[in-house]
Amino acid sequence: MKKITLSLLISLVIFAAAGVISEAKEVEALTGKMIRIHVIANSDSEADQRLKIKVRDGILETVADITSGCGDKASAMAAIGGNIEDIKSAAERAISESGSGYGVTCTLKKEEFDRREYDDFTLPAGEYDSLCIRIGEAKGKNWWCVCFPSVCVGAAVKIDDCEVFTDGELMIVKEPQKVRYKLWCFEAVRRIKKFFGSLQSALNL
Repeated sequence: MKKITLSLLISLVIFAAAGVISEAKEVEALTGKMIRIHVIANSDSEADQRLKIKVRDGILETVADITSGCGDKASAMAAIGGNIEDIKSAAERAISESGSGYGVTCTLKKEEFDRREYDDFTLPAGEYDSLCIRIGEAKGKNWWCVCFPSVCVGAAVKIDDCEVFTDGELMIVKEPQKVRYKLWCFEAVRRIKKFFGSLQSALNL
């Protein structure tokens, strides 16, 4: 009897874990279709924060032009990576026009983002491919959104019209209150992955 009970318990745990992973994958598929943009100001002074916005606008316009013919994230990543110097030049022009002498770095990498609410959509926390722009010492408040698909400032389109997301994915970003369980599963899986990643790093030291 005890063996049967233990077997049932193990089966329930496995079933529940499979369900959590399945729900998390839909959110992960959503985050995997985006390229975020992250602009970090030199400092929190009013002038540096204004410059951050000017740099942001110049970069978004440039990236929108670069990715205008891209139908998916892979082609957008390739286009951005292949034109990173043009993106840097756009940032440098904005900095030069402001009379500042700050340097700027542009990198395409994976970054952790917190949950963010925008005017008509909400993006879950997670690890995203990101175009990161660091101005000067990059010690000021930052700005982040999405540069592919182009749903933030500049040549933005409504998230419903960008033809990248499924109906289910649109519900995640537009009506997160209706998919709280999916988001909880996604966060739970992320925390478990981070825990085992940290554990593996510690064991490799």
